[in-house]
Amino acid sequence: MTQIRKLSLLFALTSPTFSFAASVPKTILPDNVITCQVNANCTNKTLYGRTYKVINTPRFTVMVAVSQEGAYTRADVRIANNTIMSQSLTPEDFRVEVVTPKPKVLLYVPPTELKDLSPATQTASAPQTASAAPTVPPAPVAPTAQAADANQTPNIDQLYEEAKRKAALKEEADKVASQRDLSATSLPPNEVALGRVFFERDKHAQLVNVVLPIAGLVFEFPYTLK
Repeated sequence: MTQIRKLSLLFALTSPTFSFAASVPKTILPDNVITCQVNANCTNKTLYGRTYKVINTPRFTVMVAVSQEGAYTRADVRIANNTIMSQSLTPEDFRVEVVTPKPKVLLYVPPTELKDLSPATQTASAPQTASAAPTVPPAPVAPTAQAADANQTPNIDQLYEEAKRKAALKEEADKVASQRDLSATSLPPNEVALGRVFFERDKHAQLVNVVLPIAGLVFEFPYTLK
């Protein structure tokens, strides 16, 4: 390589254009951060009149719906433990990050410190899991003659009605639980914790990010506030 070519190569590597390109910041999320994005295991689902964003992972299914409630930012949260072990769940670790117009962190507000909520919003606080369902009324007892016949074909219509009745009871129990404050709990395998979580409110916030640290993972849900 001639001396002129060496000087040309050195100039190219140290030119302002090259330095600027190398200094452009890149956002690289850690492996434990899971952000709700289109076509990235994130969908929408409507429950009890609220539209939730849903992130599905092998360990957890996490759902969040955000609204403004008086002086607070309200997040309705539903977390399913898909693992084979109990997982610790602590709403005090949750937060809302304001992205625009001015970055700010909105901290968790304990239920005991909530003030001036509407009467419909003021409900008891308790750990809520899918197992905390009301007692299911006993199903109608089949005739003794039929029960004694072990070879009798099951009544499909009766089984279908029984399944519908249990599903309706479970849905009603989940709806009641979703209106209560989510508390710290140890979530057993294959169960669901659900409830509402309140944070501080920034009336000027436009784009926010709901951040839920759960068992070593961090779930992020971007929301545009109206």
